[in-house]
Amino acid sequence: MRILNKSSSLFFLFTFFMCFNAFFPLNIDAQGNVQPVLASISDNYTFETIDVPDVNFLSLTASSDFEDYAGYTRSADGERDVAFTLIDGVFKTYEFPDAQNTYFFALGNNGNAAGHYEDSEGLFHGIVLENGKLRQYDFPGSVQTEIYGISDATGALTGNFTDESGVRRGFSADEIIEVPGATETFTDFVNASGGMVGSYIDADGIYHPYIRTPNGRFVSLDLPSAAQLEYFFVHGINDVNVVVARTKLVGGLPGTLVGTFQGGLKRFEVPGSVSTEGYNINQDGSIVGHYDTGDGLRHGFIARPITDPDEPVVDVPAPTPTLEELNYTFESINVPGVDYLAVTASSDFEDYAGYTRNADGKEVAFTLIAGAFTTYDFPDSQKTHFYALGNDGKAAGHYQDSDGLFHGVILENDELTQYDFPNAVQTEIYGISDATGALTGNFTDESGIRRGFSGDIIVESPGATETHAYFVDMSGRIVGSYVDAGGIYHPYMRQLNGRFISLDLPQAAMFEYFFVHGINDAGLSLADQNGSGMSSALLSDHYSTDYVHWYSQAALAQKGGILTKTILLSDTTTQRMDADTDSSQDFPLKKIANVMPTFSISSCQKV
Repeated sequence: MRILNKSSSLFFLFTFFMCFNAFFPLNIDAQGNVQPVLASISDNYTFETIDVPDVNFLSLTASSDFEDYAGYTRSADGERDVAFTLIDGVFKTYEFPDAQNTYFFALGNNGNAAGHYEDSEGLFHGIVLENGKLRQYDFPGSVQTEIYGISDATGALTGNFTDESGVRRGFSADEIIEVPGATETFTDFVNASGGMVGSYIDADGIYHPYIRTPNGRFVSLDLPSAAQLEYFFVHGINDVNVVVARTKLVGGLPGTLVGTFQGGLKRFEVPGSVSTEGYNINQDGSIVGHYDTGDGLRHGFIARPITDPDEPVVDVPAPTPTLEELNYTFESINVPGVDYLAVTASSDFEDYAGYTRNADGKEVAFTLIAGAFTTYDFPDSQKTHFYALGNDGKAAGHYQDSDGLFHGVILENDELTQYDFPNAVQTEIYGISDATGALTGNFTDESGIRRGFSGDIIVESPGATETHAYFVDMSGRIVGSYVDAGGIYHPYMRQLNGRFISLDLPQAAMFEYFFVHGINDAGLSLADQNGSGMSSALLSDHYSTDYVHWYSQAALAQKGGILTKTILLSDTTTQRMDADTDSSQDFPLKKIANVMPTFSISSCQKV
């Protein structure tokens, strides 16, 4: 079966935990056993049923990135559940000796599978399939063990265990995962950057989804109408932080939600199914799981985001918001006794880095991680700044030496080390990749030419006199800006194939500079610009093939002028607004065809 659905907008990947105070927009206002009313994302996928001849019960619970599958099915006599793999089209079943039931819930790209079996006494024990053979795995000190994840990077197992006192906790490799104050903690999956997802039950029996950061912090959410939920499990997360969750209202049917914590989880179901349970999401955004039909049969499925250019999706133009409609709240970040705090970087988990001033007035780098404020001063430097902070707590930036030249610095294990790009006279670091650890920034060679770099790649926009590179997202897109022969700044995005997409800014000659500092995995970027020696920020939330939609709450003035105006850039006009009046004036915005980069404030809380 292949069902093709079209909708008014393409499925796109939002950022995960871009703002931690955002909540799932689950409109669960229902009473009793009535199902919640949720917007559906199903129309943005094509669905393909995964069936095996003569098998009418296929609980597909895991997949590799290569469309191999695992899960459980029924034994030939129908008395037991037995595990299966479906690799390269070959279907095999596995049953642990003397088990009541055997299940797979994880499948690595190398073909190893894992899950658990139920013994004769009804207790669960972890199992791992390696080289075609099953072996038992029990977490140390456990009475029961359930495995739900395998790391492709390290082979580490992730799941839950129950100790002799009856307390359920999560584990990943040899690390115990327990949310403070939880009566039970469920751990399901870890992505490549170390972000761990799961759920826990509080003292009142309420389920809460959580993410555990690489440095061990827990960030959890309160679900609306959570008391009506029988369970809520976050089963999968891919490396761009899109999650798949499985939930059930008391007395209701199982259901699946897909999306992000920041952008919202939406209802997801196979068309025509009685119930849908999604278990895993792959790096290409495809979702796998199983669904039940009215005839009592269970089928596996894979759902792929609609991206086929031969199957165009009609896009409904998004309305241009006013300044008042930009729904953000702003929170000051302060440290007691510190009156100068330049926050220039953050992790996905509300940790921060930047620079401050020491007691002598010298600018020194700082980190603010889990509330702990620490400063760093490179030896014999004039000043030290951080501009990048990884989710693992690693920071980077640059320092100015006694001759006024800049050199990259990296903070690792609380130690600063110098980094100079090969053959560089000066090096400035602005980004760290959470996926690869690659550094991104700018360097100047002996001839005085400034170019960007990311890892060992030199980034130079064709025809530019200067190229500034600032950040690379998990998919490898690099953002920055360049200066043309006329001294005009242009923002750009460099794609994976090396192609540059750049923009001509309206009234660009008025900008002293224009820097694009960040991009997240959804393609949303942060920029700042200066018209008079003071900076401001540009933000956007939409794009189209006909226009670049710009929305800005930014200051504008001529070079050397007085900073007095705020601008709102839309898809058709540039609206300049007085800061202290309601007066405004519109200016034409150049139409730019087939360009899709966007710019957005990301250090915010969406309301």
